[in-house]
Amino acid sequence: MASVVTVNDIINLLDEMAPPELAESWDNVGLMLGRRNKPVRKLLLALDMTQETVAQAVAKKADMLITHHPAIFHKLGNVTDADWQQELLLQLAENGVAVYSAHTNLDCVANGVNSVLAKRLRLQDADVLDTVSGLGRIGELAQPSKLHDFAVFVKKALQADYLTVGDAGRKVKRVAVCGGAGADLIGLALAQGADTLVTGDVKYHEAQQAVFSGLNIIDAGHQPTELPVLDDLADRLSLRFAEKHWDVAIQVARETLLLKHI
Repeated sequence: MASVVTVNDIINLLDEMAPPELAESWDNVGLMLGRRNKPVRKLLLALDMTQETVAQAVAKKADMLITHHPAIFHKLGNVTDADWQQELLLQLAENGVAVYSAHTNLDCVANGVNSVLAKRLRLQDADVLDTVSGLGRIGELAQPSKLHDFAVFVKKALQADYLTVGDAGRKVKRVAVCGGAGADLIGLALAQGADTLVTGDVKYHEAQQAVFSGLNIIDAGHQPTELPVLDDLADRLSLRFAEKHWDVAIQVARETLLLKHI
């Protein structure tokens, strides 16, 4: 007979895979909502706690929702239905769904957001870009590529709705990546010999800094650069559950891209 798996068991495993101490000091990671002794039979993985993912968690009768972005980021003075995020927390609590978030600790850990992104973009010999924080990765393409051709590949590989590209006039060979918002790594990317940086949420003046300093930059969007980690995490959790003989079903939520071209 299979042993009962609890929220606390899942937390211990996730903390082993993405240690909370790796998170940035400003971040909020770990158990956001729920009882640690609650039995878990169904897990749902998502990038964000949104109306879309909470509806799926409730419909699928998930016992636990694991998100990348913190379900609670700023300190709450109250929890009411006057705020859309608090309303979602109420729905989850009312349906007995525990919530756990792994954010910057999942970004920087081996096999985390940035390692998966580097692998998805077929970077060889990928190494850590920021050795202090552990954020970002940098590696080589098998063959040099024109920026346009590489951008088309990135769009397809990440299933992005659109890309924004800054052309510094360089061929693509040594590529730095950072899932989410990584424009603050422009200087490190240049210092480590990158000709191209793939990230999201790039502002105009950040793009200027990159391009005029000789770095191609591809803004593939915040969501598309982070979503690939979910399928990878689901696969790794499934293997660990099998090793432990845990009877817990895992699903990855469907998440519509928030920002689209029209």
